[in-house]
Amino acid sequence: MNATSILATLACGLLTFPVLAHGGQYRGPGDTVPPGAGGRGGRSGGGGGPTTPGPTGPSGPTSPTPGRTGGNSGGPGGGPGGGGPVTGGRGYTITEDFGTWQYWWEYNKDAYLDLKRHVFAGGTTTGLDDLVVGRGVDMVRSETLRPSETDLRSKVLPALIAGLESPSSNRDLVSSSMIALAKIGRDRSMLPRLEKRLADTVQEIREVAALSMGISAMPEALDTLIDLATNTARGRSLSKQTKAVDTRTRAFACYGCGLIAHDTKDIAIKQRVFETMKSLLDNPNVDRSDIMIAALQAIRLLRIEPVDQDRVACELHAGVSAYLRAFVDRKDSDATAVVRAHAFTALARITGSASDPTIRRRFVEALEDDKVALWIRQSAALGLGQITSEDDQDTCDVLRRAIKVNKDQQTKRFCAIALGQIGGAKNRDVLRRELLTSKSSMKPWVALGLAILCDATRKRGDIDSIGRSISADLQRELREAKDPAVASGLAIALGILRERDADHALLKGLVHFKNDSAAAGYFAIALGMIDGQSAREDIRALLEKSVRDDSLFARCSIALGLLGDKTIASNLIARLLDDENTVAVASSVSQALGFIGDRNSLDGLVTIVKDPARKNIPRAFAAVALGLIGAKEDLPWNSKIARDINYRANVDTLTNGSTGILDIL
Repeated sequence: MNATSILATLACGLLTFPVLAHGGQYRGPGDTVPPGAGGRGGRSGGGGGPTTPGPTGPSGPTSPTPGRTGGNSGGPGGGPGGGGPVTGGRGYTITEDFGTWQYWWEYNKDAYLDLKRHVFAGGTTTGLDDLVVGRGVDMVRSETLRPSETDLRSKVLPALIAGLESPSSNRDLVSSSMIALAKIGRDRSMLPRLEKRLADTVQEIREVAALSMGISAMPEALDTLIDLATNTARGRSLSKQTKAVDTRTRAFACYGCGLIAHDTKDIAIKQRVFETMKSLLDNPNVDRSDIMIAALQAIRLLRIEPVDQDRVACELHAGVSAYLRAFVDRKDSDATAVVRAHAFTALARITGSASDPTIRRRFVEALEDDKVALWIRQSAALGLGQITSEDDQDTCDVLRRAIKVNKDQQTKRFCAIALGQIGGAKNRDVLRRELLTSKSSMKPWVALGLAILCDATRKRGDIDSIGRSISADLQRELREAKDPAVASGLAIALGILRERDADHALLKGLVHFKNDSAAAGYFAIALGMIDGQSAREDIRALLEKSVRDDSLFARCSIALGLLGDKTIASNLIARLLDDENTVAVASSVSQALGFIGDRNSLDGLVTIVKDPARKNIPRAFAAVALGLIGAKEDLPWNSKIARDINYRANVDTLTNGSTGILDIL
């Protein structure tokens, strides 16, 4: 099935599952920026997508399929063609209402699920390589199902290299293999292989090669990524571009620089990345919002930890903070409202709860100013959740007031999340009252705020008996909820709360909403999060019936993984080996394997990737799954970008439903 026919099928099916591209997946909204909002070059290409919120909510996250959405050009030279598999159902069919809670959850869920810890838990393994790489005996005993170094180096990496370099591999398999290799890391010989792909005639492969170099987090890739990002002569030569490195590749190179800086403790590398991004942001000739937002996100990823003894780190932290503080007030035509919205969230990430009071006041001013663009108000609300302490009651009062009176619904909803992140008894009491009195569309947001607050209390080790009382509040609201979207939002809040007394209410909801696939999937995940073992057979039955419903199939698989089901992976491998699978079925099965597969899944997936007699699409799906299972990080590589991001201030390379940085797992 070629990319064009896949695209036509998807268009006719109203995108009932997300397109596959770049070895990633669709997990969030499409273009939420009204026409022209991004300023000069606000998007990296044309292409539609809803521009204003409407009444219709998402139908639920979708899962991988080959192909990609249309209409998105890739900067100079046209858009990336074709598409490779996405690695998991993380988002929604593109719809008009991006203000629903599901979008926030899909971007922020990873730390709450902590899926790998559940999947890899098991008995004892005695492999010497596990001890050599530094896992203690206790860790080996508790993670018997995590792929070992030998597994990865002797089986997985050679298979993915073959997928990358085989003459029979199409762009789907090449892209998926590059991303998978980068997620696993370990093998520095991959860098020359990736650099070679920067000159590919297919735009998609060029940009994936650049991004993969960043995902690998190998400092040796930094010179090349900087050359691409800054459009040097070497960068143009590497990408075989005579006039300029295309916008998408430059943006992805910026993200790659940030990922390398995030992974290292080397202050010199962090300093170099900051200076490079600063030069792009200050260059009047960089007239694309994609590049400017990517540069701000790279700065947001710097992860500078100033300590009294480290003068260089302290100076860098101060310099970055001062630069971002000035950037949020820039008024020139390049720093559009959409771009500056990302400066607010970058400043919040960099300064954290130790931020200067003047920074908090600037965020408060932005939040309360009705003349300020919506994206900036939204980012100010999100940022205050990161930089405000519960002792700062003046700032908390502003957020509590905004929940009631702010004219932008999305800002009000982000304020509920922020109050939960700040915590404290007074914020908790305000959210509990809002749960009782707010409109139904606001209830899931308030519930999530309460759950986040209680989750942080529990993780600090504080004994707080109020959790069970809040669970009772949420269960009461759940019993009264008629709207599946509202009910499933309350269910996810109960999942975050992890009070096991909710298992009966959640199982009842699963049965009640079983015909609404989006809601049923969220109820299944919530049951997995609270370890609701009594629901295992119900979730298994739902899984068996949903193989052609990618999103529900993936969510049921995740739920079973959270419940410790160790049999599902072998069943999925057997199903993936079936040559009669449709693309949709192969998509569902492979993404589920990527989420809940373990070292016992590797041999079957390696066999598929290495078999040239099989079609490229199933081989690409298998490569995606290998990258997920063998990833060097327990959380998805882009979760550090997605967390607390203002996804409403959007450009094409951030998220477009298939090939943005947030769409790729």
